[in-house]
Amino acid sequence: MTEKDIAKTINKHSIKAIAAVIIITLIAEVLDIYFFNGYFLSPIWIVLLAIGGCLYVFQKVLVELFVKDASQKSLNAKK
Repeated sequence: MTEKDIAKTINKHSIKAIAAVIIITLIAEVLDIYFFNGYFLSPIWIVLLAIGGCLYVFQKVLVELFVKDASQKSLNAKK
């Protein structure tokens, strides 16, 4: 897999994670204002969501890299 393929894979999976973090943060802020009269959302939650998004992207990229390479090796071995 080339460097461009890896970058394309990271971009493909990171868009989902970024969108999910933004949506969850906005929902949490709205619920926070509604239930707790406008206290600020804890930055710890935002950091944890960001770390979770990064781990999601890292996992998906690794799975795509290694599963694709393993399937190509098994096809080459059968020939």
